[in-house]
Amino acid sequence: MTGGSAGLGLEIVKALAARGADVTAIARDPERLGSARDVGAGIIAGDATDAALIHRAVADIGPDVLVLNAGARLPLKTIDKEDWEGFSAIWNTDVKATLAGVQAALNTPMRPGSRVLIMSSGAAMVMSHPAIEPRNLRLSGGYVGAKRMVWYMAHQAQTASDDRTLGIRFQVLVPTQAIAGTELGYAVATVHARQEGLTVDNYMAKRYGPTLHPSQIGRQVAELLSDPSYETGVAYGFRADTDPFVLDL
Repeated sequence: MTGGSAGLGLEIVKALAARGADVTAIARDPERLGSARDVGAGIIAGDATDAALIHRAVADIGPDVLVLNAGARLPLKTIDKEDWEGFSAIWNTDVKATLAGVQAALNTPMRPGSRVLIMSSGAAMVMSHPAIEPRNLRLSGGYVGAKRMVWYMAHQAQTASDDRTLGIRFQVLVPTQAIAGTELGYAVATVHARQEGLTVDNYMAKRYGPTLHPSQIGRQVAELLSDPSYETGVAYGFRADTDPFVLDL
């Protein structure tokens, strides 16, 4: 589990560990990994964009499931105030880490029947979904393209797995509403709430309705891995008060 020290990653670690899974969390900050260790997970301090580290972890641990969740924080600026370093940071973390994980899975390779889950975002659906207007993601910089890219990479990886008859399944997880219970979600909601003169809670209720909590995603990811009805789809959406739903096939 990359990015397993906080936020969604930690909640997925907790949910899997609670079901008796042997989980290993990978994150840069060894101190923040303490929360994963406290629930019984093994820990590896390292950068998920380090291809050599991820390849070693996959080869040494031999996981049945690899969850790619590590990512950078958004600069939360309009495009006229961006610089290339900030704009491309998401690509140099999220996309780079996804490439490292996907290649480790394919080239080790992981065992037939194994799963690779890639965390994307509802931001990837902008201009392809009527509920998301481009203006609502005007502070997202390179994030939208990066999250769409990792979604597409799952399709590319699945094709490679199929062509080589490896039997590895690649899937994308897409929270389709902001999650104020994570550092990223709270930061985004705070900025937008301030612009509309609302509290964070009121903004989230107005924009999305019921709150999507990180713990719900953690629980549902664990259920997704044990329910055969979720074995064949490529992308699954997550929203408050509903089960995961298919986004593409």
